[in-house]
Amino acid sequence: MPVLIFMRHAKAVREHEAASDRARGLTGRGRRDAAFAAVAMREQGVAPTVAHASNAVRTVETAVIVVGDIAPDAGLTYVDDLYLASAEAIWADAMHAASAAQDSVLVVGHNPGMHELVALLIERSGDRSALARNLLTDMPTAAWAAFDVEGGDLESTMARFLGGWAPSRDA
Repeated sequence: MPVLIFMRHAKAVREHEAASDRARGLTGRGRRDAAFAAVAMREQGVAPTVAHASNAVRTVETAVIVVGDIAPDAGLTYVDDLYLASAEAIWADAMHAASAAQDSVLVVGHNPGMHELVALLIERSGDRSALARNLLTDMPTAAWAAFDVEGGDLESTMARFLGGWAPSRDA
């Protein structure tokens, strides 16, 4: 089964700073965090061959930075149904992409669905590392988690937590 990488978009401007929620672009910190997320993927040996992102500006910008840095040849597709999608919808999109790719799939989306899916898969993995515990309670902007999964049905899939990254919020 392919590696599935789930990422929340990086930090975006506030709602009142854009024409609509979908039009919210990344802040300077968001662009930096997306670049750091890509570095962490490279360091952990995680590189997608296919990437899907919600068509909101902040997810598109995040995906372009990450994919452009670590997997410039990966196919990048913008998916309307990923905008504010549920955990189940994110999973369905990832599995559909994985069935065609048979390698690594990156999905860039939004909370709360992204965090719900990552938390569920971490629970299933049984991983209790510090990063896994942190991602169970919070999936901050630009955070990502990678899994090796077995089975196509979200209700019965088994997952192995391969790694991930979350930005430091000390600054």
